[in-house]
Amino acid sequence: MKGFAPLLRKEIREQIRTYKLVIVGSVFLLFGISTPLTLKYLPELLKFAGDEQMVIQIPPPTAVQSLAEYAGTIGQIGVLVTVLIAMGCVANELRSGTAVMILSKPVSRSAFVSAKLIAMSFTFLVSMAAASLFCFGYTVWLIEDTAVLPFVGLNLLLGLFLVFCLAVTLFFSSLFKNSLAAGGIAIAALIGQAAISAIPIIGKYMPGKLLSWGTDLLSGSGENYWWALAITVIVIVLCVYFSQRFLKNRDM
Repeated sequence: MKGFAPLLRKEIREQIRTYKLVIVGSVFLLFGISTPLTLKYLPELLKFAGDEQMVIQIPPPTAVQSLAEYAGTIGQIGVLVTVLIAMGCVANELRSGTAVMILSKPVSRSAFVSAKLIAMSFTFLVSMAAASLFCFGYTVWLIEDTAVLPFVGLNLLLGLFLVFCLAVTLFFSSLFKNSLAAGGIAIAALIGQAAISAIPIIGKYMPGKLLSWGTDLLSGSGENYWWALAITVIVIVLCVYFSQRFLKNRDM
């Protein structure tokens, strides 16, 4: 991929300069810190807000509950954030003509697309890693001790799912010069795969099952979805491939 290294440096600087790393990191940290705090102090908050004569029985939270709720929140909110961040990554440059100037230099379209995906993935994975460390630390401190390795496995699967969401959005961003159109179709596609993931037989092959697999790792039970993992990686590669092919064939 000709010109990949300088393009990657440019894209990472862009993630930092436009505060995307700060924004994504802040959103993820908010949920990483607030999830164990909310579970720990929810009974006190309800008692403070409710009637003194009303008795509210809430079982004490567990570490698995805290980490699973955090992962579920990141899995849901993360989809929306990935689309918002990635929907204009190519579309805006196509509309402004920046893509034409970059691609007129000795750089390949595959390097152009791959650098964008890797830079955005860097933003999300770093943000998720920081949020996960805080979530795990607060969970152990406030609730109870728990095993580290299952949570690491959960984060690896969650991170791969977020990269999948970025790749899908990047693909649609390369199809349209309108970022809103790219984002809208990407959201529809991601919601569609989530709906298919709920179907018993077909769903086990969908990327959405990575989230269920990760949650099952915390409890030490459930099914392994290796096919879903393989298909997720294949879809990411295909999104990058067809994005650069479409850019190569389109009239810019």
